[in-house]
Amino acid sequence: MNLPTTVALKVATPGVRVTPLASGKWRVTSRSGGLLGHLEALDSGEFRAMRFSIRERGYRVLGEFRTATDAADALRFG
Repeated sequence: MNLPTTVALKVATPGVRVTPLASGKWRVTSRSGGLLGHLEALDSGEFRAMRFSIRERGYRVLGEFRTATDAADALRFG
């Protein structure tokens, strides 16, 4: 799903901030500014939650979720 970079993604997860990065991608940070991970919009309308893993030296997919809020919850609590 190619969304313009200016599209703000609204999530109901308290304590997180979602910032647009590129078309269909957002950075998710905590209140203190720490990086929690990234969200990516999929063509299916779902959202993929990804977290950077030092051990794996790249992003680890936490899952694909029906809503951006569910994906942000996975990053916050997962």
